[in-house]
Amino acid sequence: MLLLVLVVLAAGCRSVWVKGVVQTADEQPIANASVTLLPGEPAGHSLAGSSERNGCFDLFETIARNQNGYILVVDSPGYKPLRIAVAVRLENLLLVTLEPKATSKPSAARAIRSAERHIRYGVPCEPEFNANSLTLH
Repeated sequence: MLLLVLVVLAAGCRSVWVKGVVQTADEQPIANASVTLLPGEPAGHSLAGSSERNGCFDLFETIARNQNGYILVVDSPGYKPLRIAVAVRLENLLLVTLEPKATSKPSAARAIRSAERHIRYGVPCEPEFNANSLTLH
């Protein structure tokens, strides 16, 4: 019976997950960049956050089964905003490069490949795990 309930719940749920790093063209992290997921359909709702001191961000939202499209908007004062479509039901791991407003280059994003995941996202964004430490509460 529990398995049936889990299958029904899983079939009715979808998610949108976007995480990554916001940086300048010379690979310096951009802190406090506005990071917003906008629904591609009127029935959805938006989700907003900001990049951390190290440029890292992580947005996750459970969405209705019939929602398909989301738009990621990344903006920071002095830089050109970025607006791109992101997939649902997938982990979108992105390297976002914001360009200064004074340049002719547009801001851009690309997927962080599995071969560079540890260096580009893991080292700056994921907490270090120390196997020898134990915290009791």
